[in-house]
Amino acid sequence: MIGNDDALKYDIALRYFNVTLLNYANYSTNITIQSVPMVMRCGYNTRNRMRWIYLEDLNGEILLPQTFIKFGKRVEMNFNSDEANLNYYVTLKPKDSAKIIPDSYDYLNWKNDFDICFVGYEYSLVERLEVNGRKTFVGN
Repeated sequence: MIGNDDALKYDIALRYFNVTLLNYANYSTNITIQSVPMVMRCGYNTRNRMRWIYLEDLNGEILLPQTFIKFGKRVEMNFNSDEANLNYYVTLKPKDSAKIIPDSYDYLNWKNDFDICFVGYEYSLVERLEVNGRKTFVGN
């Protein structure tokens, strides 16, 4: 169809960024995801034995408010990440895929078992997908 972005099929590719964790109860580290520098803060809650993460860009914009993260669940970044051209979710990637992680897992020493993995692509590709879909179904 005329006007469709045919190059989109060549541009879309999931990207994976792994971040090594630390076993400190609370810490922060600087990371860069797709040319966007940010601060990642990590903490540990002794009551539920879980970890939380918080992401903020260098301008102080919150990309992910303080959110608990657990193996097998993905955490979506918020609307500020769209403004930074990031369409990513965050998940825990096991270092040993054969290891069984129980629901009662204590995340205090999470570095031993996991890395944090950012999965996604540029937000501008989402916008191109939306335009393509609209042109295909509506014609304009």
